[in-house]
Amino acid sequence: MMHIQLGLLSDLLPQVQTFVMIGNRASDHLRELVRIAEFKGLPAYRVENASELQPRWFSGVDEVGIVVGASNLEPVVNAVVDRLKQFSEAQARGMLEGVAQ
Repeated sequence: MMHIQLGLLSDLLPQVQTFVMIGNRASDHLRELVRIAEFKGLPAYRVENASELQPRWFSGVDEVGIVVGASNLEPVVNAVVDRLKQFSEAQARGMLEGVAQ
């Protein structure tokens, strides 16, 4: 099982606006990391795959921290990252369209 050191999470907290925790919903470790992020005032979302991501979670968000559980395969992580990039591109297009009007 992957264990992110709490000090490393604390280092990331001031650098991001929200967290995505990729892993099994039964993971006590990821549950604890979500609790810590939320205690520090940051939204944190647990997902098992990219299809669970919701665009509204990232509205107005520039920096997303990603924490990956040990049981996740690289293709799952890559799919989550790709979907986050799609949200970012769509958000940027929306802002540009608003300026053009």
